[in-house]
Amino acid sequence: MRYTRSVMAVLTASIAIASVSARAHHSGSEYDRTTVEIEGTLLEVAWQNPHVHFFVRAKDANGTMTTWDIESNSLSILRRTDATPENLKVGDTVKVAGSPSRRAPNRMWASNILAANGREIVLGPGLKPRWAASASGSKSTWFEGGTDANKTAGIFRVWSTKFNEPGGLWRRDYPLIDAAKKARAAFNPLTDSVAPGCRPKGMPTIMEQPYPLEFVKKGDTILLRLEEYDTVRTIVMTPDAKFDALPKTRLGRSKGTWEGDTLVVTTNRIEWAYFDPSGIPQGPSSSIVERFTPTADGTRLSYTMTITDPATFSAPVELKRSWVWRSGETVKPYNCVERKARS
Repeated sequence: MRYTRSVMAVLTASIAIASVSARAHHSGSEYDRTTVEIEGTLLEVAWQNPHVHFFVRAKDANGTMTTWDIESNSLSILRRTDATPENLKVGDTVKVAGSPSRRAPNRMWASNILAANGREIVLGPGLKPRWAASASGSKSTWFEGGTDANKTAGIFRVWSTKFNEPGGLWRRDYPLIDAAKKARAAFNPLTDSVAPGCRPKGMPTIMEQPYPLEFVKKGDTILLRLEEYDTVRTIVMTPDAKFDALPKTRLGRSKGTWEGDTLVVTTNRIEWAYFDPSGIPQGPSSSIVERFTPTADGTRLSYTMTITDPATFSAPVELKRSWVWRSGETVKPYNCVERKARS
């Protein structure tokens, strides 16, 4: 086994897209900012959501044979590249490069894998080949901007993320009250998780998801379909709708109204413990106002979220992001599969 170190994190693409990243599903704090390379026998390939998984039998740093538990970006990320697992055969000798875990010595977040036939796969948008001149996975739609659209469709279409735009949904600093600061400081990303495995996220955390989303008009409601966890938010457009007597839900209760072409959505009655993946808590009376505004040319959807939560913030918090329209994009089934334990 060979170890190398780099000033760049292996998870280049994920870091570049900040909090709407591919790694939103799993805390990046588990993985070191170094590169580890192993060579061994491929025991299993799980090409699935929420993460692609590999198990490889190889030597550890002490020369002891061990089973490496290796994960990488989700299937939803990789299927919008030209990465495929067809060259990865169980029993073959493979090379894997990635970031080592701080949690366990035999865990890794993979960036590159080299099949026995010499075909390399990069496991994230924007990552470069390591051993070959070219690699599958290098072609991607994630960096494509908005294309000219049917302007009359307004908001009711599929919208996609463009990875190489600056910023992301979350901020670095928030006006946290003391209790929220203590809760965030106590949050351990190595042992705590906002959404482990296939347990769906709630509001507002789910709005970080990088996959396509779609607005669908259905009678007096608008359905907001998000690919991650096959989430469907229901936005009631009836002006006199009242939710105070209804139970809280993971996604909250949402009411919508139109301000010109802007869809304004107010959500409360949220039963979800977290504000964001860093462990900031969400109070019982949190209220969220979202504004979805398509541009005049129909190529982009601007988004603003304002959160009022006196149990967490001393002032309202405003977050922003955007999506683009790309022809042919769809919201695909997520089909999350719980990972299997392996000794």
